[in-house]
Amino acid sequence: MRKKFFILLSALVAMVSGVQAATDYGFSVRGTRINSDNYQEQSSGAAWSYDPSANVLHLKGGTIISDANDAICLYGNINPTLNVSVDGNCELSGKFNTGIVFNGKGTHTFYGKGTLTIRSSVVSPNGITGGSTPNTKVTFKDLTVNIKQYGGVGFNVSGFGSITFDWCDFNITTSDGMAMRGSEDACTPHLILCQADRGWGSDSQGSGYRGISGEGLYASNVKITRAIKYVGVKVAEPVPGQKPATTATTISSGYKVTSVTWTKKIYSHFSPMEENETFQIGQIYRASFDLEAQGDSLFDYTNDANAAAIASVNGNNPDLFKANNTTAAYISYIFPEVDGIRYDLWVGGKLVTETNKNDILENGIAAYNPSTNTLTLKGGTINGQGVSNDGTTGFGAGIYSEVDGLIINVVNNGSTIVNSAKDCHGIYLKGNTTISGDGLLIVQGGSTGVYMGSNSSNLTVGNHVTLFATGAFENGESYGIAGYINKTYYSTLTVKDNADVRAYGASHSIGNLNGFVLENHAITEPAGAVWNASQHAVCNATGNPIARKWVTIVVADNPADVNRDGTVDSADIVAVIKEMPDGDKKADVNGDKVIDSADIVAVIKAMK
Repeated sequence: MRKKFFILLSALVAMVSGVQAATDYGFSVRGTRINSDNYQEQSSGAAWSYDPSANVLHLKGGTIISDANDAICLYGNINPTLNVSVDGNCELSGKFNTGIVFNGKGTHTFYGKGTLTIRSSVVSPNGITGGSTPNTKVTFKDLTVNIKQYGGVGFNVSGFGSITFDWCDFNITTSDGMAMRGSEDACTPHLILCQADRGWGSDSQGSGYRGISGEGLYASNVKITRAIKYVGVKVAEPVPGQKPATTATTISSGYKVTSVTWTKKIYSHFSPMEENETFQIGQIYRASFDLEAQGDSLFDYTNDANAAAIASVNGNNPDLFKANNTTAAYISYIFPEVDGIRYDLWVGGKLVTETNKNDILENGIAAYNPSTNTLTLKGGTINGQGVSNDGTTGFGAGIYSEVDGLIINVVNNGSTIVNSAKDCHGIYLKGNTTISGDGLLIVQGGSTGVYMGSNSSNLTVGNHVTLFATGAFENGESYGIAGYINKTYYSTLTVKDNADVRAYGASHSIGNLNGFVLENHAITEPAGAVWNASQHAVCNATGNPIARKWVTIVVADNPADVNRDGTVDSADIVAVIKEMPDGDKKADVNGDKVIDSADIVAVIKAMK
């Protein structure tokens, strides 16, 4: 019996010895030690993965929720070369006491182009901390780390042999806590192409902890930013009507501004300002400063000639500047729009302001009176500038308006032509508008002649104006006069008084309207054309929208309107009297072929 038992025991030992033990990968996630048996199961569907061949822990886009004591722990004694790649926007959240903890003697690098956010819901947690002995060496390179918590220590620098911040952003914010802390003998973090922007103490201060701001006051915010050198430049800000400054000074010692170049934004590009040109309200400008290091100062651009740096212009952060070599660099700063009174109206791509309102295009064509909301057009040609998505030039329209109650007054029997590019509207309205006057207005839009572009924009054409509106894009969608649609039709077109309207478009000559009102007017061309409410357009007899044909709207033939001014009033009675008894046949209001008092009575009846 003993022999059989011994044989059975030997067989079990052989079976166990034949099974290879799982490899410990030297880290834990959410309190679970990760090894060769469970790493795929544990990471399935999670915001992390592990590559054994490269020995890299990948933090991907998503959230790792942990209620364990440590969200992530790296055991340097087991895996001293484990690195962590932050591939996307990853967040550690939950009821953990420590976000990332390092134990043992290891050399680790956290790298990548992503963002790692550490946010615990418990009070007084640790964001990142080392072990009990200062053995771990850690480098943070290229990535962005955000630590946000209530109380506790955001980054405890004790327990590390070295900490390096290499071209990365670190933002640590605590409420009622310490952003960064370490004992008096803790390592001083090393900055490579980085700068401590606030809340930093590189030496023991106050109560003997690092990361303290002032005497004994813990810094609740620490910000480390990517930087080569900090250089501040001071230059005169743009002032309307003044020329740009040609000189600038550096706020930081050891550097000199050798030249200043000013450009202005036209469409989506910046072009050089002309000689003697002055700043204009509503315009965006860029100033570029060439810098030269003086004395022992250098621009440490290391191996990257295009590496960015921290800089400021008059205290504002500009575009990141570029270091060309160890002694030369440049800063490029875009100023905001030059401030001033503006009127939400663009003419010929130019914003109407208090400065230019009396002669918007500086050629006598257009003027604006803000007290009456009246844009006066005096003849000539107005061309839209830019493209349809460029709001700085009025979205490419010849006239773009967000003024509710705008009056476009075409005067002096002049002929004004308004043009726009292929994908733009000739006149683009985002408020109720009236076109009036005694002149001719020709509007040619690449997309739409006159476009009512919001749910609160209606168009009235009246007085004695003649309006031609055409969408010129023949091979696509274009309209003569059209309204805005967002599953609902909003706009109404009204023609009244003695105005004439003619419209042409490849899709609809007049369409996309909620309402269509003719006051003593009629559609005379094409024959049989009528307003079709169900189609929201002017259509033919079969209900198809009129397209690729001119729609003509003129004053209706009202016999009582003897003087043909679009209204029936006492002036028509005077006109009848002047023609009595055998004058112009238009005075024969009642059609009895005699011009007498009966025609006056007919006018009076029509007036009522």
